[in-house]
Amino acid sequence: MSLNATAEGLPTSTAPATDPVGDSAVVPKDVTVLTTGRVDRAFHDDLKSHYAHHPDIAVVLVAGRVTAHDIVAVAPYGVAAVVRSAELHDDPDLLTGVKSLVADGGHRLPTGVGSRIRTAAAAPLGRPGVLLTPPEVAVLVLVAEGLSRTGIARRLHRDDEHVRYTLKSIFGRLGVERRAEAVAYAAREGLLWGPDREAP
Repeated sequence: MSLNATAEGLPTSTAPATDPVGDSAVVPKDVTVLTTGRVDRAFHDDLKSHYAHHPDIAVVLVAGRVTAHDIVAVAPYGVAAVVRSAELHDDPDLLTGVKSLVADGGHRLPTGVGSRIRTAAAAPLGRPGVLLTPPEVAVLVLVAEGLSRTGIARRLHRDDEHVRYTLKSIFGRLGVERRAEAVAYAAREGLLWGPDREAP
């Protein structure tokens, strides 16, 4: 199998592989590797922009911290494989193998994450492309309604500390410092209205 370099200088397969199910040839994909410490708003926006300009390039995401929800949030933007940074310390050749797998049309998730995605029916992971988890969206909707932390806790039957932690998580994911900035993000993404609420 010969290798070529993409615009980002990453090797990709150029020889057609055979589809294991049928006899059709699988067209290899160009592959790029994107690295982040965690999937936050800045990375999410960069990935979205990359996909808008290069929808035909498959992405291998290397992240220090990645959850099942993060994978659902970035999946619409060409992410074909996810590798945790710690996995690369254990197996330095892993990335080369994953890039080859993706170039041949394959997909890969970190150990344990795939099973959490498959068994998530009881606790939905969120809408593809949306950075926040459903519980974070629920808190943010109540923030937009003007409720205090105590009011949110009462409405959600949680304690104040849970709401404080959730708000801190929202601010960290979105890279904001104030509630108004978080609500503005939610409004732009269409998270403040749904089947039971109408858009303005």
